[in-house]
Amino acid sequence: MKKERFIAELQENEKFVSSFLVKAKTLGNTRSGNPFLRISLGDHTGETEGRIWERALEFDQDFSVNDVVRVHARVERYQGKLQLNISDIERVDPEEVDPTLFLPTGPQDVNELWQQFEDLAKQVKNQHLQRLLQSFLSDRSFVEQMKQAPAAKSMHHAYLGGLLEHTVSVTRLLDRICDHYPRLDRDLLLTAAILHDIGKLEEFSYQLHLDYTDAGRLLGHVVLGVQRVREKIDKLEGFPPTLSLTLQHLMVSHHGEYEFGAPKRPKTMEAFVLHYADNLDAKMNHLTRLLDNEKESPSHWTPFQQVYDRFMFKGTGEEQEVADIHADKSKDEPEPEKYSFLDMLDSSAKGEEH
Repeated sequence: MKKERFIAELQENEKFVSSFLVKAKTLGNTRSGNPFLRISLGDHTGETEGRIWERALEFDQDFSVNDVVRVHARVERYQGKLQLNISDIERVDPEEVDPTLFLPTGPQDVNELWQQFEDLAKQVKNQHLQRLLQSFLSDRSFVEQMKQAPAAKSMHHAYLGGLLEHTVSVTRLLDRICDHYPRLDRDLLLTAAILHDIGKLEEFSYQLHLDYTDAGRLLGHVVLGVQRVREKIDKLEGFPPTLSLTLQHLMVSHHGEYEFGAPKRPKTMEAFVLHYADNLDAKMNHLTRLLDNEKESPSHWTPFQQVYDRFMFKGTGEEQEVADIHADKSKDEPEPEKYSFLDMLDSSAKGEEH
């Protein structure tokens, strides 16, 4: 199937015909009482909204959410954002659909990420943990799944390859944190970071749209991941029972609190650090995408974000101008000291807000 236009390529005032995945649709009424359709459309480059003002009731019967549709539309700007004024729409035969055109993908090359993943695993010196990691790395099905799976349905790293990107990021963070806090068990932390979310390989389906599997809804990735690790450990002769327990504890407690889905709360230093690193990486990814999606809006603030219970400040544009000026002045000067995640942890312990 040929895809004529991608969302990231659309320009204001252009007319086009192309296919998109229907992510949501709502039938409403104008102030005068006429029906219209509001549709959220997506492909692997992004999402946009469309409106059908004519024949809305008729078109509403022709397609459903998670169908791929071919639309005839004009790109318009409304309240600072581009949206589609759709004049015609038809469902595409699923047999003609290439799923990779419509599922979102991450910004990093998965093969490069996988190389980083393998390099991080090789840093583990404990022979028992290294054998455990190699049992996963030598599993072809595991490798293929890790290169494809998302890390979430909507919140963070919700795109193909997102789980691998998130895992590498969390593991690299913990590797650096161990330099700052040498009392931490680096081998245990790196292993837990690499394996903490592998239950998501079974939690999500991603054939054409991201959704939960039956196992994902009934058990969740924490339980599924621990089961998978236990199966591997049971096949490794001489694996220390206490090491197995502590590793599993890091996995079951990485969400931190019961209300956030943790079967157990962290009870070791390593478990606390894994939880904070995992949470930080998820938040940074979500906030980055949130702010990027709001670039076209003229407001200095995002809409109210229910998940954070606040508005988020986007800046005024002056910050970038100042940064550019300082960058020009400092080309021949030593690089200034930068604040790191470790500084944030230290200030957080003092009760400071970020």
